[in-house]
Amino acid sequence: MIQITLTPEQEQFLERQLKTGKYNTPQEVISKAFQLLEEQEDEIILPDYVKGRESAKALLKEKIRKYRKEREQNKDKPIDPEKVRLAEEFKRLCQETQALHADNPLTDEEIAAEIEAYRRGE
Repeated sequence: MIQITLTPEQEQFLERQLKTGKYNTPQEVISKAFQLLEEQEDEIILPDYVKGRESAKALLKEKIRKYRKEREQNKDKPIDPEKVRLAEEFKRLCQETQALHADNPLTDEEIAAEIEAYRRGE
């Protein structure tokens, strides 16, 4: 079991939370704090330069979550230099693409058509 020492300010905050009646024990307050920290860690905030529809942003956030999970699972494995190069190139291409359509974002259908054309080598 880990024991911690609270600062006077932290102790006062804990007491205020208990007095609200929302929590019955200090453990409940601490559990809520940990829950909020976990949620904050899972929150993905996209940079301002990422434009597009909410559906596209939601898909991107899901891909980022998946990537983070895979990265955590593979953190002890050596990094393939070719994958690093490809990731850097992909990031550069994404930034260039976003800049091209900053004033008039592509629709989901246009993005899908661009992807299909790329896959066909066009």
